[in-house]
Amino acid sequence: MKLPRFALFLGVAALIVVGWGMPRGAVSQVAAPAVVGDRFTFDVVESFDARYEGDTPGHMGRNGGLGEVRPQVALGDSVFRGEARVGIVTALKWTRAQGALEIEFDPAAKSRIAVGDVVWVQLGGAAK
Repeated sequence: MKLPRFALFLGVAALIVVGWGMPRGAVSQVAAPAVVGDRFTFDVVESFDARYEGDTPGHMGRNGGLGEVRPQVALGDSVFRGEARVGIVTALKWTRAQGALEIEFDPAAKSRIAVGDVVWVQLGGAAK
């Protein structure tokens, strides 16, 4: 009776060891740094049509990695994808303890913005 239990234990242990070494998708990928020069790069994680009556469509993005950098981003600053202006900042939330910045922005005219897009804002002053 001891042999089947031991064989079962070895099988489970082997699965754990093999599974431990396998890549885990996004977890195994190295993320690009959020701050490069004077740019804060972030992912668009939410899009909405309107939150209340009279509201306009908008997008929400966030990233960490600010560290000790003070963002100096303001309402009305431009949001870019590549070198193209795709939106205007409408809300900001800086979580200083975590070095994270959450940015809500309205899209520029005729800009298609999708969840998963990587966009950026200029730190330390507005890039209009």
